Amino acid sequence: MAFTPAPGNEEILMSSENTVDVGALIDAEGIGRAQWTIIALCGLVALLDGLDLQSIGLAAPGIVAQLHIPPQSLGAVFSAALAGLMLGAFSLGPLADRVGRKGVLIGATLCFGVFTVATAFANSFPVLLACRFLAGLGLGGAMPSFISLASEYVPANKRATIVSLLWAGFPLGGVVGGFLGSWIIPAYGWHSIFIVGGIVPIVIAFALIAALPESVAFLINRGRPREQIVGILRRIYPEKTIADDARFTRRAETSNASVSQLFAGGRALGTILLWIAFFFAFMILVTNSSWTPSLLRSLNVPVEQSAVALALFNFGSLFGSGVAGALVAALGPAGVLSLTLLGGAVAYAGVGWAAPSIVGITIAQTAFGVLLGCASSGLIALAAIYYPSAVRSTGVGWATAMGRFGSFVGPLVVGTLVGAHWGVQTIFAVVAGSILIGAVACLLMPRPKAQD
Repeated sequence: MAFTPAPGNEEILMSSENTVDVGALIDAEGIGRAQWTIIALCGLVALLDGLDLQSIGLAAPGIVAQLHIPPQSLGAVFSAALAGLMLGAFSLGPLADRVGRKGVLIGATLCFGVFTVATAFANSFPVLLACRFLAGLGLGGAMPSFISLASEYVPANKRATIVSLLWAGFPLGGVVGGFLGSWIIPAYGWHSIFIVGGIVPIVIAFALIAALPESVAFLINRGRPREQIVGILRRIYPEKTIADDARFTRRAETSNASVSQLFAGGRALGTILLWIAFFFAFMILVTNSSWTPSLLRSLNVPVEQSAVALALFNFGSLFGSGVAGALVAALGPAGVLSLTLLGGAVAYAGVGWAAPSIVGITIAQTAFGVLLGCASSGLIALAAIYYPSAVRSTGVGWATAMGRFGSFVGPLVVGTLVGAHWGVQTIFAVVAGSILIGAVACLLMPRPKAQD
């Protein structure tokens, strides 16, 4: 696209045919202040996932005591939000493609906030389950929208970096939730973390209303009024002017492939092994955050001490996520992922062995965070390089869905073990042992071919 200088050293966004390719413009211009604002707002929504997951785990002992529910029922409480999250991602994601990213993102964030506050006032087990499910529904619906919205406002060559930055919001939210819970729950009770954790997304939703633009790509694809598109482009690129007769277009994106193509071309074994690895890696991540405070409380470890240990777990996960890409690129995915999952299994079993020593628990949790953070981020990188570009989005999406399914199943399994009166150390060891299945899957994973 050729740009023509205008008086005052501005630029007219116009090609020789008076047509502006907005995708090419975004790719050519880099990331400016307005785009960083969009990324920051989307990152705040990402942070809510980690904050919420940490909150329910830390509040669980107080919930059991006040609502007089059996401890094994916590598995259903933990998984209710994850069931809502999966349903929200699958149902509200397509809705955002039809009605717009911004509206769905705001509505989903408000839904999450309102029902998180409602969780604080749940007075029975069914009400608690309903509140957690609906909060998860909102959070799950927000995820596809904020990832798509942020991605569509950054250059293609920086898109993967920005998405990785947004994903870092999840463990960062866990860090915030851990330290917040260590202070607020002992001082004000378990209700307080849900009141704070619900008010924050409501405030964020109003910030989204005021400061977040709709996706220009969506507006163009839906044939929305030209004035709406012009207004957004002027916010993003204030130094440029737009020709009065300019028309807007966006180059077509390749549509997602069918899931059957993930098993074609000799990829069947690798796809199955990848799904197994995702299932167990993400299962243990969520199980740790949700069940660990309650399991340790039964060994007389105070909730505030568990909260600090879990905050350091999330901090370690941030570090592990940061080095995963470099390690996989330098040493290859099979060795790095199998070793980090093996080490993660030892570290998680070590949490149970170390209890009730808070020093030992904290060391084991921090090591576990580094290793599983590296493994989970490395798995996402492996999925991206295993599939060719024609099926890459579908491959990564289905692998991530398997991980979410694992995160739903894990808390229910631990609830069953608690109901069967298994010892705490035994539960830690059994759950840790399940990670070894993921490690073996990574070890057997076919070497990725050179992809486009």
